[in-house]
Amino acid sequence: MNKQIDLSQLWNVFKRSFVAMIVLGIIGMAVAYFGAKTLIAPKYESDTSLLVNRKQDDNPNMQLNAQQADIQIINTYKDIITRPVVLQAVAEELTSPRRIVTKKAKKAVYGTRYNATTGLREQYVSQPAQPAKYKLEPAKYSNLTSGDLAKMVSVSTQQNSQVFTVSVKDTDPVRARDVANGVAKVFDSKIAKIMSVSNVSIVSKATANSTPVSPRLRILALVGLALGVFIAFVWGLIREMTDQTIKDVDFITDDLGLVNLGIVNYVQHMRDMDEVIAADRMTTDKDETGFDSQMKFPQRSRRRI
Repeated sequence: MNKQIDLSQLWNVFKRSFVAMIVLGIIGMAVAYFGAKTLIAPKYESDTSLLVNRKQDDNPNMQLNAQQADIQIINTYKDIITRPVVLQAVAEELTSPRRIVTKKAKKAVYGTRYNATTGLREQYVSQPAQPAKYKLEPAKYSNLTSGDLAKMVSVSTQQNSQVFTVSVKDTDPVRARDVANGVAKVFDSKIAKIMSVSNVSIVSKATANSTPVSPRLRILALVGLALGVFIAFVWGLIREMTDQTIKDVDFITDDLGLVNLGIVNYVQHMRDMDEVIAADRMTTDKDETGFDSQMKFPQRSRRRI
């Protein structure tokens, strides 16, 4: 059966569901906040900036053309950064052991002395050369592939700017910093061979950021609040639309076309029906025989139709 609902009924639904809306809203906000904080791993972001610039020409027109060309070529650089040619090299650098210099090499020290036999001054080694000493440092990370880096790395630019930014999002802020700096370093070294240019320089290095960028707990809490309120209101609206009880006499006379024979008032709750019937009979007998009718018996309000 099709049933329409007007604004007054919506207002009644809102009033009847107000408490439920508040309760479910608070529950939804708490579930969204603590659920996201517990189940979703926070992600941290580190950025490094690179500048595309070439040697300036004395001609102003040539300078403008060169600047526009650098801006246009940034899109090519962005595509190269996210390719395995760069990311694979970064992954190998981060997952391979490194040689760390523990003692720098020293050159030989020479002195001169007089040779009495030849009568000449000759050079001799007073302190021999010392080679550099290294130690092998374990790899920083393991099981890091170019595919993993492709999901972490993104490149963004500003309009009419020769600076573009490499952003890395990861669950570890230190690893995000290392990946961002590794991408900038590898790209700077490889772009000269790939495109035969040397107009890229690192403007700023990435640093570890301890403030997570996701999940956004405040926004999720507001979404949970709105969802809880909405569910409570919809539930109240469904109850209103599916309610088949008769609430007024007009529905009987106007909608059903029946005749109103009368109204039966509410009778108070009776615990013992036999006691009430017996008391009613005694009251009736006393009234008919003329006995004292002021004796107190359980009273009932009755309206006969």
